[in-house]
Amino acid sequence: MTIAAPIRLVTFDLYDTLIELHPTRWVRFHSALDKIGVAADLDAIRMADIVAEDFYTVENGLVPIRDRAKADREAFRLDFTRCWLEAAGIKADIHLVRAARQGYLAEFETPAVEDGFGYGYRAYEDVVPALSRLREAGILRAIISNADSDVTELCGHMAFAHELDLIVTSAIVGFEKPDTRTFHAALDPLGIDPSEALHIGDQPKSDVVGALDSGMRAALIDRYARHDDSKHDIPVMLDLNALVDHVLAVNAANR
Repeated sequence: MTIAAPIRLVTFDLYDTLIELHPTRWVRFHSALDKIGVAADLDAIRMADIVAEDFYTVENGLVPIRDRAKADREAFRLDFTRCWLEAAGIKADIHLVRAARQGYLAEFETPAVEDGFGYGYRAYEDVVPALSRLREAGILRAIISNADSDVTELCGHMAFAHELDLIVTSAIVGFEKPDTRTFHAALDPLGIDPSEALHIGDQPKSDVVGALDSGMRAALIDRYARHDDSKHDIPVMLDLNALVDHVLAVNAANR
């Protein structure tokens, strides 16, 4: 049996992997629908978020949303909203799509960093302990994030930037995951061969596909228990503690 090479670098997606929006997207969208009188099942909205996020990933990979003309960005937002509604089993004409889009926009306008009322982004509790365990094991750690602007300052606010060897933002390097060049923007500066690296993220179509195409190993994090493990031929983990255990076990097998 062939034993995989030791893992010398672990790269992380940022959103829904290291940090979460609070309240979550589906709670915000459910609230926006409630305000315009649309009855919706919260769990259906939560599961439909996967479909909507896949739609976003594919579209953003074709042409980054931030690089589109204003009218094209708004057209995309409407298509995204329609996709989410229909995936949740809600019949949506253009009037409902526009009303839901506007309501969700209002819900989404919150601080990037969690404010005193609990709105904004916050780091998951397992992030710093997991990064520390990897550092203590001599493993490099980096972020590879699809984002419209440099996420370095955000990571600093989240109090885990000091645990990272590199932060790669797609808007800075000019390529979006799953483009393999985005992953090599982390591999090359750190001098790591793809076979010695593992990437973990929550998006199969960007994180998993891009990492595997780059020659890296991949793991899917499923913090909200929404993915069917049988559909993925890679480790699927509910938290970062399981990730660290996996990495240390792989490396122990190489001693």
